[in-house]
Amino acid sequence: MNRKQIAFNESYRLKRMAHLVKGLHTILDIGYVDCPNIYLNNSEVIGLDIEEGHKPKNYNSIVTCNIKEFIKCNHKEINGIIAGEVIEHLEEPITFLRDCYKILEIGGKLIISTPNPNSFIERILTLTLNQKYYYTQDHIMLFPQRWLIRMLKLCKFNKIQLFSGGFPVPLFGLIPFPRPWCYQTIALSIK
Repeated sequence: MNRKQIAFNESYRLKRMAHLVKGLHTILDIGYVDCPNIYLNNSEVIGLDIEEGHKPKNYNSIVTCNIKEFIKCNHKEINGIIAGEVIEHLEEPITFLRDCYKILEIGGKLIISTPNPNSFIERILTLTLNQKYYYTQDHIMLFPQRWLIRMLKLCKFNKIQLFSGGFPVPLFGLIPFPRPWCYQTIALSIK
C-alpha cells in the first residue's frame, strides 16, 4: 500500500520513533520510501528500501536493496534501526529481526512500528469480517503486542518496551491513545 493513499497524518508516530533514537549517531531507516521520517535529526541517517526513492533533506544517503544485501556491503557501525510499518509486509519476520540484530552495534536500538490487531478499529472490522477498510493486500500478518515481545526476545533483543503509535482521527491524524488499544504499536528493543 502506498502511504499517499492513507487518509491521516503520521506525524505523531514518526515523532515518537524519532524521539526514541534521539542522540544516536548513525540511524538506518528501513522502508523509508513511502513515509520518510522528517523528524530524524541524527548525525547520519541512511534510508534503506527495496524501492527507489528520492533522498529526503535530513537523510545523508539512500541505499536501494534488501537488508541481506545491505549486510554484505555495509561497513558502518549502526547505532539505531527504524523500521516503520515494515514487518507486517514480510513473509519471514523473524529472519528480518535477526538481520537487524546482526547490523546493530552492542547496545544499539531497534524501533519498529506495526499495526495493532487489538486496536478498536481492527476489533470492529473483524466482527464484521470487513475487507474494505484498513485491510491492505500487502499485509501478510499482524502481531499482537505480547507476541511482538516474544519475537524480539527470540531474536536476542532485550529491554523491550512498547508504546502507543496513536489512534487515527479522519482529517486530523494520529492522536495519543492508550497502548493496549492503539492503532499502531511502537516497539523499542536493545541489542
